[in-house]
Amino acid sequence: MKKHVAVVTLIAIAIISTFAFTIIQSHKLAPKIVLPSEIKWKPDSQSKDELQTIVLAGDPDKNELYTSRINIPANMKLQPHFHLENRTVVVLSGTLYYAYGKNFDESKLTAMPPGTFFTEPSEQPHFAWAKDGDVVVQVTGVGPTGTTILKSSH
Repeated sequence: MKKHVAVVTLIAIAIISTFAFTIIQSHKLAPKIVLPSEIKWKPDSQSKDELQTIVLAGDPDKNELYTSRINIPANMKLQPHFHLENRTVVVLSGTLYYAYGKNFDESKLTAMPPGTFFTEPSEQPHFAWAKDGDVVVQVTGVGPTGTTILKSSH
């Protein structure tokens, strides 16, 4: 039985990997270099707060691979929310306090210093706080992107 489960798991991984590779390869990236001095932050189109973003590659509104950066101002709390797509995130500067869950609970936050990598699975509620100062994160996913803010139960 264990052998059957292992074979099925390997087949599933192969199918998912092939699908992901096909999506990535179907949207050819153009050569591009963005120096830090060239970054022009813009208000985040999906939020009503002070978040700023820049799309570095791809288009998060299309079914393609994208990479963007998000600048979270000091002391900003990102209330529980989720995204439509799977994402990977790297903290580039500052310390992000982050947790998974449907309710903002300060006791669950983990301090994530620069260099921290984490995932935001599709439809997985999470929340964050730029408690100690400005935080910049880099997000990569396959669009189209979307954010759903959850109603607090408190």
